[in-house]
Amino acid sequence: MGTNSSDSDDSDSDSDSNRNNQSGLKLWNYKKEITINITDESGKIGYIKGVLLNTEHILKELKSDEVLKVLEFNDKEDEEEIKSFYIQVLSKGDCRNNAFYITELFIEKQHRGNGIGRRIFDELPRFLYDHIDRDISCIYLMPGPLEKIDGEVKYIMNPNDEQMIVLKEKLIKFYESVGFERIGKTEFFHKYQVI
Repeated sequence: MGTNSSDSDDSDSDSDSNRNNQSGLKLWNYKKEITINITDESGKIGYIKGVLLNTEHILKELKSDEVLKVLEFNDKEDEEEIKSFYIQVLSKGDCRNNAFYITELFIEKQHRGNGIGRRIFDELPRFLYDHIDRDISCIYLMPGPLEKIDGEVKYIMNPNDEQMIVLKEKLIKFYESVGFERIGKTEFFHKYQVI
């Protein structure tokens, strides 16, 4: 497995195609919103979508309308989730540095249970630092089960669905096993990072 970065034209990340370590993460796109492909020798087996947040900058904008512009994203569902996260977590001063908020983490079903998720979280802080040149002090997420339905990755969203409840509980146990902790009584989780 190798790590390669492939950035969009308006990207501000530093790309270096000669980097070759044993990572299964490949930077696909980076502006404020980031997509990282999860790969193995057979190719892409999943992905991470997330948002890079400079929480100190956001907190400074708290007193102005500019904060709404800082929290605008391409995907409207992600935007609503991030705004909710901002209100429930960031506005309380949980993190004062660069943070990475994971909006989606998906691994193909046949590759689950083989330690890939654990390896991702072992590699992710260094990967972000090397490819985006940011020291990420906090990683945040709100666990939500994703499954491929008719070839498209979708959230299983019905809170009354027994399958969704079981998947979400399993997902929370996994995130807790790799060091995430629930933030108060919210649905959000965080993990402090040290590279």
